[in-house]
Amino acid sequence: MSNVRALFYDAVMIPAGWLGLDRVRRRLVEGLSGRVLEVGVGTGLLPYPPTVSSAVAIDIDSQLLASARLRHPGVTLLQADVQQLPFPDASFDAVVACLVFCTVEDPARGLAELHRVLRPGGQLRLLEHVRSPHPTVACIQDRLTPAWSHLAMGCQLNRDTIPLVEASGFRITHRTQRLRELLEELVAVPV
Repeated sequence: MSNVRALFYDAVMIPAGWLGLDRVRRRLVEGLSGRVLEVGVGTGLLPYPPTVSSAVAIDIDSQLLASARLRHPGVTLLQADVQQLPFPDASFDAVVACLVFCTVEDPARGLAELHRVLRPGGQLRLLEHVRSPHPTVACIQDRLTPAWSHLAMGCQLNRDTIPLVEASGFRITHRTQRLRELLEELVAVPV
């Protein structure tokens, strides 16, 4: 049986990687150490630095996980939902998510789960596309979101992720805006 979702995912994400996403993803994991959780591993395109002693990656989609297993044989891969993580409290030194929270049904609940599983002093690192602060662009995002969501595995182009992160008990320590404020690279710590 063909893995249609994984093929579609790679058809979108690999060219995006060539256009700069790979560089940003590498920066997302740069300098991490200890036990790291990756949320939304997809087909396993995110590399792990050698300083990561133990990587656990989850995805809700079993087809994407099948491809990720081929790319990361040494990583513990689990089918799980970020809204209900199967891990004890304070079990990770860092959590990484790359273009994930646009598809999470209840992002506040997912972020609360990440807060729960992060150790004190741990880091949350996110790369997310977000709702534009420019009204005209935001209006275009609103109009495109229903069709795009249907095509792109539930992705919401107009999700306002930054306030959700802050309301979930995180303090943003680093924020870089890219693509005319449509893409946010964040580092946050639990408070």
